[in-house]
Amino acid sequence: MKASNLPWRDVVFDAWLGHVALEHVKSAKPRVIYVGFGETDEWAHDGRYDLVLQAANRVDQFLGRLWSTVQAMPQYRDKTTLLFTTDHGRGSGPKLWRDHGEKIDGAEGVFLAVIGPDTAALGERVNCAAITQSQIATTLAALLGEDFRAMSPEAAPAMAEIAPSR
Repeated sequence: MKASNLPWRDVVFDAWLGHVALEHVKSAKPRVIYVGFGETDEWAHDGRYDLVLQAANRVDQFLGRLWSTVQAMPQYRDKTTLLFTTDHGRGSGPKLWRDHGEKIDGAEGVFLAVIGPDTAALGERVNCAAITQSQIATTLAALLGEDFRAMSPEAAPAMAEIAPSR
């Protein structure tokens, strides 16, 4: 049953999630944290492009606050990498932008943004080697100095431009 003040059954407002995530970073000082924002996806399904843009702007502001927070903490300063991606792409055009899935043209495309001390500032990459979501776990492990493929040999290799072999 959905809470009466939320428009969706399984998604909380990103502002709540962002606040909890920042407080967790400050207090628990985790080695890794995963934050899964959902408002842009839900507003798109609802056909509210205006609210998709507002939610995306708030996530962008959160990423700025997160980066400022980790740079202000000696434990993280100049030792932390943020990797930001989506769990899926979306269709395009006047109707398909609201949906995703294997039957929606364009939904296979996702984006990835990375900032950190070990990551070269390459800017927007459009004509580069194809990367897949299957490489994210291996890449994150490599950034932490771990070999994910030693544990899961079938895993895709790390993204070389983000986590070069060490």
